[in-house]
Amino acid sequence: MPFSKGKSGNPKGRPKRGETLTDLLREKIEIPKTPRNKLTRKERIVEKLILMAEAGDLSAVKYLFDRLDGKPKESIALSDGAIDQRLREIMNGSSKWDGL
Repeated sequence: MPFSKGKSGNPKGRPKRGETLTDLLREKIEIPKTPRNKLTRKERIVEKLILMAEAGDLSAVKYLFDRLDGKPKESIALSDGAIDQRLREIMNGSSKWDGL
């Protein structure tokens, strides 16, 4: 039976998906301060991250800089001839990168 003109075939819309990992993390990390906990869970994690960076943990240092300054842009330096050659390879469908 065809749908009536002007009526949606799915009036309730797309079904909601389950909670995402991000939703669950946000819910759990937003534990409020209490008399026993002077800091929120998020504040405690930030404090720990800073302590790790101060202790020399390079991954913590990198994470902090990436969050504060943004990740550095990556670039590939090619000479004009290399760019022309690479474009020809791509256009011809033959590339040393095929199959990766």
